[in-house]
Amino acid sequence: MRAREVYVTGFGLVAPSVLDAETLFQRICEKRSCVREHPLFAELGFPNTAAGYIDEQQWQQLYQGFHGDAGKQPRQAVLAEYVAKQALRHAGLSATAFRTVSSGLFLGANKYCATSQDLDQVSLCMDHNGSLDLDRYLQRQEQAEHPFARRVDQQTFHLAESLGIRDHISTHSDACAAGTVAIGSAYRAIERGEIDLAICGAVELMANELPYYMFNSLGALCAKAELPVASQSRPFMRDRCGFVLSEGAALLVLESKQHAERRQAKPLGRVLGYANFCEAEKMTSSSRDGSKYEHCMEAAIEDAGLLRYAVQHVNTHGTSTQANDSCEALALKRVFGSMLENVTLTANKSAIGHSLASSGALEAVLSLISLRDGVLLPTLNYEESGAEYPELRFLSQPMRQSIGVVLSNSFGFGGVNSSIVLGRA
Repeated sequence: MRAREVYVTGFGLVAPSVLDAETLFQRICEKRSCVREHPLFAELGFPNTAAGYIDEQQWQQLYQGFHGDAGKQPRQAVLAEYVAKQALRHAGLSATAFRTVSSGLFLGANKYCATSQDLDQVSLCMDHNGSLDLDRYLQRQEQAEHPFARRVDQQTFHLAESLGIRDHISTHSDACAAGTVAIGSAYRAIERGEIDLAICGAVELMANELPYYMFNSLGALCAKAELPVASQSRPFMRDRCGFVLSEGAALLVLESKQHAERRQAKPLGRVLGYANFCEAEKMTSSSRDGSKYEHCMEAAIEDAGLLRYAVQHVNTHGTSTQANDSCEALALKRVFGSMLENVTLTANKSAIGHSLASSGALEAVLSLISLRDGVLLPTLNYEESGAEYPELRFLSQPMRQSIGVVLSNSFGFGGVNSSIVLGRA
């Protein structure tokens, strides 16, 4: 017996420069990048100052609507609550809706990263051997919660408590695939009949100095600081040389078809299929022939009960790193073969940068808008003349075209590969 159908009935989003999904979609249609010079990176004298970051003006608006004492919550919880409220309004649900049915919360988030100011405080509490005197450090802290006491699931706990979710609560720390894994996990729980209603997606705030050091040491960040900041994320171009660090959050409301119909909700789209695999290839790249990514995409399409020719559009992972883009390009060629000429592609990170855990959730929301509105997003900084794989139909301009099925990919560091198939309502 075929499992239950899963509807998307609402979504919320915050990304660099924008506070909602519709504004972000329009911005990308206008080929305007969210990547800017990060004042913190400039102040610290970093070789490359490009980043996608949520600015202080945005944070002021995020804090204004926060329920409770925002000073006692990490910024991730403030951001998660803001986006969750957006998603609930969009779905026509009250905050109490999750208390009355079997429900779940599935949230992707990787880690908290201390700032240089946090490390300065630690340095003041070192003993003569260079070890941290923890008692002295804790006594110096004036705030209610010091940064080294934070857990990766604090925003999950905050949302679960405020929404009264009781049946399924989970935090997914699956690197760059975490957002897609969270959505896929919610889809599975509803499909199997374990719950009827879920809020899922991801929150990530890592556009600061320590993540910069970490990813730069791996050679993953864009190495061409001489390029204008908005031109540095260049997926699938021959001259690409790394990703641009970013941040943001996106959450989706998923419901069983039966639950949505009972409350007469208008579906925005459907989750049709999902696949998730962990490969043991290499920390920062997949099999160079694309076979591992191919396996993941094919499994998601099969899970949706579709044949490959049903997929009309692919939202690629497209990080702009040499290894990832080439692996994904070869995988797309293996999956679609001669059908490639009928498949359009986009790479949203060209406009947003790479927001790590939240990237797949942001891209899922943008894919749903494409399905709803029949508008396909361009890939910024893409020119066929300079493309490494010109046979792939990446759009350099927005295209109006009605589509019924989108495949969205997320391939994370550590070999976490996830693909999700979304359909028109």
